[in-house]
Amino acid sequence: MRATTQLGSRGQVTLPAEVRKAMGLKPGDTLVVHLEDGRLVLEPAIMLPIELYTEERIGEFARAAEMSAEELAEARRRWGV
Repeated sequence: MRATTQLGSRGQVTLPAEVRKAMGLKPGDTLVVHLEDGRLVLEPAIMLPIELYTEERIGEFARAAEMSAEELAEARRRWGV
């Protein structure tokens, strides 16, 4: 697919609707810009949400990681300890 667009006075580029649709891009999506062999390349960025853990959430993790006496005995048996 080929399409044309213009560079605005503030360096903005509007991606043609057919390009946005083909790529599944929506307003607010983040793109990575890089140069490749003298070409300007735009790629969708993968953004992962960041969770800031509260003390309560950290406690949940700790409780979930605890082993019962039976689980600990089985682990030791398998590890030969």
